[in-house]
Amino acid sequence: MFDQSEASMPGHYAPTQTAFLLLDFHSLFVEKAGGTKGVSALEVAVQLRKWAKTKNIHVIHCLLDINDVPFATCKGPAGIASITQSMRDNGGEEPSTLLENSHGEVTFTRKPGHVSAFKSPGFREYLEGKGIKSLVMTGLSTSGCVLRTAVQGTDEEYVVTVISDGYMDWL
Repeated sequence: MFDQSEASMPGHYAPTQTAFLLLDFHSLFVEKAGGTKGVSALEVAVQLRKWAKTKNIHVIHCLLDINDVPFATCKGPAGIASITQSMRDNGGEEPSTLLENSHGEVTFTRKPGHVSAFKSPGFREYLEGKGIKSLVMTGLSTSGCVLRTAVQGTDEEYVVTVISDGYMDWL
């Protein structure tokens, strides 16, 4: 992983060329849907975020825009709208442990129904503008946002690293 001679490895890139992504760490997902797995993933994410900040790695929060509506052709728009309504009532925010000392961090939101963080307006442009080549990610859920962002990131020619104990799934 830290082989500096291999361009396909995250260790090849300087911290300024690396982004640490926190994917869909909404409190509702952590506490209600994730259970103990969600809490464990959050604890790992908190520690990795602290580490990333000490290394001057870009920290990016990627969330659903809970004030938006699902796009018309997404699967299960009523269910998604119900979830975002619940999140507006309680649980749409990120846990406070991911927001401590967040100066210099950025947040991107995407329309409910879109799964990859790359669908967030301005996300791709931010990565390109900062010269980011390597993405390290944690998040909820594995089969959703983490997988879709990892696949799209690879297709966009980023080096993608998913932290194995920094994510969870509903299964």
